[in-house]
Order: sequence, then C-alpha cells, then structure tokens
Amino acid sequence: MIPCDFVIRISICCALLFCVGCGQSLFSLEKKNEAAPQSRAIGNTSSVPMSTLPAPAEKKPVRYDAGSDYTVSYHNKVLTEDVTWRGRVLVTGVLTIAPHATVNIVPGTVISFVPDPNGYQEGALLVKGRIAAVGTADKQIIFKAATSDISPDAWQGIIVLGSEKVNVFEYCRIEGATVGLDSIFATLSLKHTFIRSCRTGARLQNSLFQAMNGGVSGSDVGYVLLDSESNLRDVSCTGNIMGVSLSRGSLRVKGSSFAGNTARALDAVDSKVKITGAVFLKNGTGIALVGSEGVIEASKFVENREYGLQLVNSRMKISDNLIFMNTGIGIMSDSAGSAAWGNNISRNGLYDFYNAGSEDFRAIGNWWGASAGKGQKRRIFDKAVDPSRGSVLTAPELPAPPADAL
Repeated sequence: MIPCDFVIRISICCALLFCVGCGQSLFSLEKKNEAAPQSRAIGNTSSVPMSTLPAPAEKKPVRYDAGSDYTVSYHNKVLTEDVTWRGRVLVTGVLTIAPHATVNIVPGTVISFVPDPNGYQEGALLVKGRIAAVGTADKQIIFKAATSDISPDAWQGIIVLGSEKVNVFEYCRIEGATVGLDSIFATLSLKHTFIRSCRTGARLQNSLFQAMNGGVSGSDVGYVLLDSESNLRDVSCTGNIMGVSLSRGSLRVKGSSFAGNTARALDAVDSKVKITGAVFLKNGTGIALVGSEGVIEASKFVENREYGLQLVNSRMKISDNLIFMNTGIGIMSDSAGSAAWGNNISRNGLYDFYNAGSEDFRAIGNWWGASAGKGQKRRIFDKAVDPSRGSVLTAPELPAPPADAL
C-alpha cells in the first residue's frame, strides 16, 4: 500500500508544476539541470520594490452624490488658523492646512471628498501643518469620497507634506483613495486606524511612521515604505495584492498578521528588518528579502503558495519560527550570510530548504519533521542533489519540535 503522505506530496508537486491559479507557473524546474526556483519579485537582485509593485488598473468612473446638510464645506481653500471639525465635512477639490495651522477632528466626524467641478483636481487633503484625528471605538472618524462606491481612486487621499509635527490618526477609517495616507518628510502615528480599498494604503517617503492595532485590506499595496523608519505593531495586512514594500529603510514588525496577500506579504530591499511574533498565512510568498539584514523570530509561515522565506544576498538571523506546509519551499537562500536555528521547518511541498548558492548554509539545531537517524533523508536541495550547490548543514538536529515553533 502506498503511504498517504507520499500521495499527498506527489499531488502537491504536480499541482505546482501545472498551476494555473495565477495564470503562470510558480516555479521553473528542469529534470536534468534543476535550477533554483525564481520569484518574479526578486529574480534580479538589483531590483527594488517599486519596480515590482502592481501596475495601476484603469480608473473606473465614479458617481458622486455630495448631498447637503454639512456642518462645514470647503472648495479649494487654504486653512491658515486652527480649526475643529465635527459632524459632516465636505471638501471639494483640495483643502490645504497651512504650516502652523492644526485641524482637530472630534469622534464621529465624517469627511467626504468630491473633485473640483471646474478643473481636474481630485478631492484631497494636503497637510503642511498638523492633523489630529482622534476618534473612539464606537465613534470612528471616516475619510471617504462623497459616494457609496468605495473602490480605489474615488479621491486622491490625505497627503502629509513636510509637516514638522506629529500627525495623529486614532480610531479612523480611510476608504477608496488612490493613496490613503501619503507622507513625505513627515511623522505619522496611527492607532486603531483601518485603510481599505485603496490603490496604496499608506505610502511613506523619508518619514517616521508607526501603526498599532489597525491595518490595510483590499488594496493593491498595503504599505509602501521608502527611506523611512517604520514600526508596525499588532496590525492586520490582509487581502491585498502586496502587503508591505520596503526599500532602503528600517522596519520593526511585532505581533502582526499578514494573510491572503496574493503576491508577497513583505518585500524588502537594502533594508534593516526585525520581525517578531508575526503570522504569514496563505500569501503568495511570506517574506522576500534582497540585500537586507536583521532578525526573524518567533513567527509563523504557513500555507504560503510559493515560499515561506526567500533570501537573496541577505544577512538574517532566523530563529524559533514555524515554517510549515508552504506549498512550494520553506526557505530559499542564495548565500551563507544568514543562519537558522530553533525552527520547525517541515512538511513544505517541494523542499523544506533550497540552497540556491554555492556556499554552505548553517541550519543547525532545527526540527525537520522527524528525529535524526540512520538513513533519515531530509527534504533539502543542496550539494547532495547538485554538486554545484553548497551544503545545508543541519547537525546536530533537534530531537523533537521546539515548543515555541509548533
């Protein structure tokens, strides 16, 4: 009788080789000269995340219905003094908050945007001074277009430009913008703030950014982080095409969830990364790193379609993680710059580990799905399969799954 586990593995491999779920093959594997599986995202190690972001789709027509009964309305206006918003606010065209001016927004306020009917300007809020939007759990502050349609591009979004103050969003909802929050040389603090159905949820350039207990969903890209220092804690980044695109910056992620992002949950180039206690579930790829360094610890990479972790020319400490049942490959690395220990790396579809380089990789003290013993064969692609590759050094191995990586 053929073991059930063997049949399941054969089925998974066949499904990968002939996958049409995304309209393309996930891996290129040749029988005679097997090459390292290549992700379209990082096949060229000199690429940066901006070159791999989803191409913008054609903008769909939007039917606006501004209605009436607004507490206050603005039409291409510049605010030069402090103001407090409550009730319903209508912005036609662009509303600019000048330097030295602050807009305070009370709980339950709804800010709606429509384009300028006399020109081509989308509805937008341009913050050069400061914005403090502080709602509550039962009275959120909402930023949206004046329409029932919350699809992307219904308005331009909130742009924080050169602000020298801390801009605060607490218990807010931002919907249907081209870029929900666009920060350029500024500082943003988000708490319990959710962004959905935007082209890009939040875009940070040369900025300081922290987000806690909120997230981005239903967008082309969740977070684009360029030359910025960012901190994501207990956020949810789900149902996007790409979760996080990081370039030339630093990022700390703690206790966050990345699920159902169809391409990559987290993509970083030339950056410093620390990931602790995060979950990467059912994405295209969990994490893809190019030329980056840092720590990935106490996190879970489960049922991702291509890779759990993909490392190109990177230096990462990988410890105490669960890397389990990813349909393609658990870990792929092309250099000896990283090391992995204390992990549960098992039951991944094609290989638990794929050494794509010529150097030995140290993966000492991990659990590979079964106790080490005479004749025990690991599901590893390295020098034993292709003499041009380096070895994956596993001994001594853990005798049982680590309790922190179950």
